[in-house]
Amino acid sequence: MKSCFLTLLAVLLLPALARGQNQPVEVSAFLSAGVVKLGASVELVVVVEGATDVRLGALPDVPGLRIGAPGRPATQIFQSSFNGRATITRRATVRVPIEPAEVGTFALPSIDVTAGGATAATRPLTLRVVEDMQGAELGYFDVALEPTELVDGQPFTIELTFGWDEALASRINHADLSLPWWGRLPGAIPIESDHALGGPLVSIDLNGEDRIEVEELGRLERDGRRYRMFRLRRDYLATSPGTIELPAASLEFARYSQGSLFEQAKALETYYKSAPSARLDVRPLPEEGRPIEFSGAVGTLSARAEAAPREVEAGESVKVRVTWTGDGNLEFFALPDLSHAKGFEGFRVFGATDEVKSRKQRVAVFDLAPRDGSVTAVPPIPLTLFDSELGAYRVERTQPIPIRVFGLAGEGLAPLEEREPVDELNDLMVEWEPAVQSGERASGGLRRVLPLGAATAGVLLFAALLRPRVRRGFDPASPSARRRRRALRTLQGELASSTDPDQRLAAFCGFLAARTGTPPAAWHGQRFGRARV
Repeated sequence: MKSCFLTLLAVLLLPALARGQNQPVEVSAFLSAGVVKLGASVELVVVVEGATDVRLGALPDVPGLRIGAPGRPATQIFQSSFNGRATITRRATVRVPIEPAEVGTFALPSIDVTAGGATAATRPLTLRVVEDMQGAELGYFDVALEPTELVDGQPFTIELTFGWDEALASRINHADLSLPWWGRLPGAIPIESDHALGGPLVSIDLNGEDRIEVEELGRLERDGRRYRMFRLRRDYLATSPGTIELPAASLEFARYSQGSLFEQAKALETYYKSAPSARLDVRPLPEEGRPIEFSGAVGTLSARAEAAPREVEAGESVKVRVTWTGDGNLEFFALPDLSHAKGFEGFRVFGATDEVKSRKQRVAVFDLAPRDGSVTAVPPIPLTLFDSELGAYRVERTQPIPIRVFGLAGEGLAPLEEREPVDELNDLMVEWEPAVQSGERASGGLRRVLPLGAATAGVLLFAALLRPRVRRGFDPASPSARRRRRALRTLQGELASSTDPDQRLAAFCGFLAARTGTPPAAWHGQRFGRARV
């Protein structure tokens, strides 16, 4: 009955949840090409994520460019759910035609865009128009996308391989990459890259205004011609379903004169090589077959685990370090919740923390405590993911890790929620009074010493009564048995050297923990008459 009610409630609330989980509105713009030949056409592309009701403000008047009327917005809408929350993804694309009327470098100012009830401005853009883009046969430029098929949340790599004819190598002293999508790629965000470099780094111009380091590959043969080759790789993460568009890129390679204080360097010979635009379709994660435990992990991942210590008392902490590796969104998925995972009923789960979050590795440490001696292993830790290679959801599990827990079955710590309210153990602490005058010092000191002596005597009497019971059922040579044998001596030394009530309380709890095989924290709030000994 309860499950039926929850299902009905989810259906009724789905529209409201969907409205509440809409993506924020973001506006970006780029040119379909950063460098064009005079007479060719180019487009200003405005992309709005999070809304479809798009309206452009007044278009700028740029001498030398004929800017046409914007077209109708092309819209994409996707709906999905994750962890019981519905999400609607919206995207609108508006294209504005531009025809260059003369050669030069043109600055396109920001344009106001109204969408989703708010107004934002696009970034300024730069367009270069040249007389002729000669030299295409002398250059090489390839843009590769890996993988070519994506789902929402999956990482991908853009690899640019470019260069110029080996015969020009001694003459070329200037290179400029034109990448209109650099800095803002709608539908994706840049993530950390850790690609191995096989060659030295070389600095070249980027979009005519920045500098970037690219990897030099040396002299390579392509299509029967040898080129001096370079490579640039960047990793991205698909953030929403839809189409990711890469505008046409171009490479300018030239020979410039040697400039001086009185004369600016001039281009003596200039060549261009362009790479066509590319598109990448991102599919939404399938709703069918999605487990409720899905963590948001996407990719091809594997897992391994290690635990320390492997021998503990019941209730003591075991740190389990899990490492996930592979090609996936390792920096972004949610860690498994072991407090509700099958097989972990015999553990208290204190949480998990990340140690490493990188492009190829995720390391997290889970803090677990076995409840009693019936626990013999840390069960496999599951991660529910969408395997992009299989195209289906699956569970990646670590191997079980054997552990040894000292403590009889059923003699561990009771769940916190099952404990009854009890008197505070702090009642045994010595109450230190404020500083007294010299005439009161003797009587005040006596008042402070008497409670301490009574507490110490009570501890010794309690230890004598516990001794026969504690010894039964344990290995006398085990670490826990050795701690029990030296517990009284340790307590006497700590009480003799400590001057702080908190230290005495900690020593007393440590003594009781060693005698009973429980952690010290278990004795905070216990009655002695109800102690399990």
